[in-house]
Amino acid sequence: MSNVKELVSSTVEITPNISVDIVQYQPTGRPIEDSFSTTFDQASNRLILGVFDGHGGVATAHHVSTTLPVKLLQHPPSRHSTLFEELDNSMLTAFMNDHSLFRSRSENWVAHAEVIKSGCTALIFDIDLNSMLGSFANAGDCRLVVCNSSKNGVRQTVDLNAKTTSEVERLQHQHPGEDMLIVSGRLFGKVMSTRGFGDGYYKLPRGGLMGNRKHRKYIDILSSIEQKNKFPMNAQYDSYFYGYHTPPYITATPEVGTLPLETGDVVIMASDGLWDLISSDDAANIVLAGAASGETRLATYLLERVIRTQSPGDDVTILVLQL
Repeated sequence: MSNVKELVSSTVEITPNISVDIVQYQPTGRPIEDSFSTTFDQASNRLILGVFDGHGGVATAHHVSTTLPVKLLQHPPSRHSTLFEELDNSMLTAFMNDHSLFRSRSENWVAHAEVIKSGCTALIFDIDLNSMLGSFANAGDCRLVVCNSSKNGVRQTVDLNAKTTSEVERLQHQHPGEDMLIVSGRLFGKVMSTRGFGDGYYKLPRGGLMGNRKHRKYIDILSSIEQKNKFPMNAQYDSYFYGYHTPPYITATPEVGTLPLETGDVVIMASDGLWDLISSDDAANIVLAGAASGETRLATYLLERVIRTQSPGDDVTILVLQL
């Protein structure tokens, strides 16, 4: 994947009257870890948009962005949660099968390891353009915002990460008696993610009666494919896994819901690199003002106005759909 040192934008035409404007920005010149997807089925008039905020490498976001939307399109939106979970479980299973006592490593063992070593959050918006009903599935802290110039306020998803009160409470309920789960606003003091794909090191089994022996073996394998200039995780095992008792601690299960849409609505989907810099209301005001003035590249228009006054510290991916 190439480095993104400046704004990289594109427009995807869905129908003669509907298009999606897309922009990505990487502030440091390293490979961008975000991915996105636009998937349209003409027969059903169904559009699935996705934003995938990667971390720890590009492999997970790339894999999920090219695999998940195709699976979703084969099933109704009511299956979103199950399909998220099945894809993540298949990634973990492929890795564990490669390192089972009863199997030989597959020829794809490195690729299987890479997609669970890195991670990504995922936000899907599945729109039936006939009924104008949008179904969202949110596993993480990418955000969906729907606004309309004829209405006050916005409708939006809730960011789900280690700083979200409901996520902290969920983890405490699922892992009772484990007091050091969230440290300094991060899971085990290390990662912000509490939902998403990959991040297998916080999902893989401990090893039962063997204590953490099996888990240590898995971490050794993941560390063996780490970049040479990075301090391997197995050398920091006690720091990362001091409280690793009842995995998994990160889930791919999304929060799901529906949003009725109408002509004139503008949909903004973006990774948290944008939302670290601007509120949903301010982003909506910028995009609606741009639309009113005849701007067609609304994602680029939004990002350019944001970075005039603030420098992003993270990858930024924005999709804007005007209905």
